[in-house]
Amino acid sequence: MDATTGIPPAVTEETEPFWTAAKEGRLLVEHCTACGAESFPPRGICRSCRARTVGFAEVTGRGEVYSLTVNHQRWLPGLEVPYAVVLVEFPGRPGVRVAGRLRGCPPEEAAIGMAVEIGFEPGPGGFAIPSFTAAR
Repeated sequence: MDATTGIPPAVTEETEPFWTAAKEGRLLVEHCTACGAESFPPRGICRSCRARTVGFAEVTGRGEVYSLTVNHQRWLPGLEVPYAVVLVEFPGRPGVRVAGRLRGCPPEEAAIGMAVEIGFEPGPGGFAIPSFTAAR
């Protein structure tokens, strides 16, 4: 599937650091300096304590598929189907779950609990879009 198909993301003051880091191949999540909670996607306010003192923390290492869906619907012209979209959580980061396309294995082999590695792929408008690769 070509991830450049689609609509570019809307960049806001709250999401700009995320998209800048994504271009560098880094995954950032929002981090509250008041209570330490982390969340994704960034919104500029802590989901836990509602403080506005949020910054960013980089996520590295492997994640684990929390949930998934295999899409068979061709939503846009040129979109190759089927493909798997996974929701990934990361050890030691409760509340942080990031969605992205699964690469590196056939969609029918995607499974909850599967180990994945963080990656990025070219997206619409020149943005780097989070995706995940099946860990071997």
